[in-house]
Amino acid sequence: MNGLDDVSESAHRLIFLGIVFYFAVLVYGQFTGDPLAVIAAEIIFGVIAVGVGAVLYVQAGRGRGRSAIVGAAACLVVGGLLQFAFLLTATPAIGQASSITVFAGIGLYIYAVWYAE
Repeated sequence: MNGLDDVSESAHRLIFLGIVFYFAVLVYGQFTGDPLAVIAAEIIFGVIAVGVGAVLYVQAGRGRGRSAIVGAAACLVVGGLLQFAFLLTATPAIGQASSITVFAGIGLYIYAVWYAE
């Protein structure tokens, strides 16, 4: 059991659709050069990171010894917030920090699900 088994089906669907929507908007923005679509994709990226991080944090509270899941949740939430800071400041270092933090969160989640259990 990975702690996400009791997440509602609608939450799983919403996360999946959000990720699909993110990639669709990102690809559209890249192919057309539409700056508004690229900004929208970056906002969606931040929302997804914060949302998934929040879901993981709530689910981690229901299990014992799930520090990797809590770390993943924290990284995703911080990465999403850094994404919003990047959108406000356009500072490349903040954008890079956002991506690295989200990737660290994904890595911790993979570790927690596949190796720590």
